[in-house]
Amino acid sequence: MSEVRDRNWCLLMAPLLEYPDAGYRDHARRAAEGCPAAVREQLETFVAEVSGLPLASLEESFIQAFDLNPDCALDIGWHLFGEDYARGEFLVKMKGEHRKYGVDEHSELPDHLPTVLRLLAIMTEEEAAQFAPQFLAPALIKIRSHFKDAEHPFVRLLDILSGCLASAGYQPAAEEVVHE
Repeated sequence: MSEVRDRNWCLLMAPLLEYPDAGYRDHARRAAEGCPAAVREQLETFVAEVSGLPLASLEESFIQAFDLNPDCALDIGWHLFGEDYARGEFLVKMKGEHRKYGVDEHSELPDHLPTVLRLLAIMTEEEAAQFAPQFLAPALIKIRSHFKDAEHPFVRLLDILSGCLASAGYQPAAEEVVHE
């Protein structure tokens, strides 16, 4: 079995892509301390932005960003395959991977971005090097493309996550960006 490269940043980023709670700002600060150097300044800017917001504003901003517009939903399989049968196959595959690695999906679908990040953190390097560029990076590109406000804090967070993937060498090949 292959060695697992340190992808602790996945575990640090995952809570930032979940509905904000009272500990959200602490999660953000920990992520800024442990993220790849290439995105640290961006993440520190994100921390400063969210630290000044009341929790209710953070919650509202998250809902507006990811829940009210299905084009920005955090279920990566939907972005890659839409409502096609291939998404069902992808969900089954993801469920199997979560079981294989003991990743708890909570109440979300197995392709939900925070859950996928937790899985990526513990995959072998060979699996991560295949999975992230083929599925995760292209899905992030599609999600990000639907946002109009580039200054939105959660848009910045998507850009930061893309930067983390790039710093780990997980960039999609041009032919992998579109799965439909």
